[in-house]
Amino acid sequence: MSKKTNQSEKPIFLALLLFAAVLILFNQWQLSEISSMLGGAPMRSFTPGASISLEGGEKITYAPVLLAQGESPVLSGYGTKVKQLPTISSSAKKDKTGDAVQDALNMLVPTGTPEYGQAAGVSFDDPINAQKVLGNFERSIQLSVEEQTRWEGIVGRFTCDYCCGSPQNPTIITSCGCAHAKAWRGLGKFLIKTYESKVTDEQILGELSKWKALWYPGPTVKRVIEEQSLSGGESSAPVNLNALPTMVGGC
Repeated sequence: MSKKTNQSEKPIFLALLLFAAVLILFNQWQLSEISSMLGGAPMRSFTPGASISLEGGEKITYAPVLLAQGESPVLSGYGTKVKQLPTISSSAKKDKTGDAVQDALNMLVPTGTPEYGQAAGVSFDDPINAQKVLGNFERSIQLSVEEQTRWEGIVGRFTCDYCCGSPQNPTIITSCGCAHAKAWRGLGKFLIKTYESKVTDEQILGELSKWKALWYPGPTVKRVIEEQSLSGGESSAPVNLNALPTMVGGC
């Protein structure tokens, strides 16, 4: 009697295992979909004891990002925290110099032509003209309702930290009247219209951040090196930022 009962229970046991496997796969798919809806690749913070990976050739950058709810800043009193962001354009490969400031400058401040540079008519090597061109896109590019919603979500998270705002009190660029903010908003529209769903919101935020570093090289490099040091990363040279401009282009 016991053997018959065990044999009859086997199909039920196998069915339960199959159901559990399907449920796990379904949950993983849901998590993937949610991640995609939120913009894909996550922004990564520094971890204690880890150095910033300042390697060229990768589609990443480091930039201050608004604090998430309950998140603490690295620098006391600051409203943002430096995180790693995916980008659209690759960082130029440059040899390490052994100087922390120069190596950070090489990594964070872009040079050359971005992937979309020819289509947009801009170059990292001509930041002042690019500021004007990108700023004009804010009015000239018309977005669909869906694209407008996406754009508002992106620019509603991007901050002006060194002109209309400060690291302690960053200003969202939708509330910023400076020429740099106008250019960031215009670039956001251009990237959404050009790449559609081929890039994530985080990649667009990262690309806007590359231009932030280009237009504010001194404050950007100083900020990243400070947070790198406080997060346990190595800084092998004294921070001398006197040669770096505070701002490029008009405000």
